[in-house]
Amino acid sequence: MIELREELLLGDGGERLVFIHPNDSKKVIKVLQPQIKKHNFQNELEFKYYNFLTKKNVDFSHITKCFGYVDTNFGKGLVFERVVDFDGEDSKFLRNCLQENIFTKDQEKRLLDDLKKYLEDNEILFIDCSSHNVFCKKVSADKYTLIIYDGLGARRDNIKLTLYMKSRFYTRYKIKKQWKLFMKNCEKAKHLGLKK
Repeated sequence: MIELREELLLGDGGERLVFIHPNDSKKVIKVLQPQIKKHNFQNELEFKYYNFLTKKNVDFSHITKCFGYVDTNFGKGLVFERVVDFDGEDSKFLRNCLQENIFTKDQEKRLLDDLKKYLEDNEILFIDCSSHNVFCKKVSADKYTLIIYDGLGARRDNIKLTLYMKSRFYTRYKIKKQWKLFMKNCEKAKHLGLKK
C-alpha cells in the first residue's frame, strides 16, 4: 500500500485530491476526497475513458498518460503522468498563463489551434473544459505546449458516455460544442487577468 502524506498533496479538485507519487516524482495519484459523501466516481470514469482511448491507439501528446490503479491509505488511486516543464518545475495552469498574459496573440492562437486540431484529429472529448484543467508545459525557454490533465470523457457514467464512445458523429459534435465553451472559459480567464 502506498502512503500518501500531506506534504505530497499537489492540489484538490471537485471530488479528488492529487498527490505526488511518493515512489516516482514524475507521476501523480488521484484519490477520492474522503469527506465527500456523494461522488461521480471520476477515477472510474476517467479510467474507462482512458482504456477506450488506449484501445483506439490515440496520440497522448496533449493529454496526460494514465498508468492504472494503486492501493493507497485513501483507497484506490489512479496514477497519471505529472506535468512538469523542461527545467523540472511544475507547469502552470493555462488559466494562470492567460491571466498573467505571458503569450503574444500569435503564440496563444497557435497553442489553442494545436490543441483544437489534436482533439478533433484524435476524437477526444474534453468535457469539463475549464482552463484550469489544462497545463501550459514549457518545453524550452520560449516554447510551450498544452496538456489536458483532467476533464476527459464524461461527468457521469450514463448513456451519453456510451454514445461518446460508440458514435463518431456524436463525438465530433460534442467536441465542437465543448470547444466553444472552452474558448469562453479562456476569454473569462484573460478578462480576470486584465482586472488585476
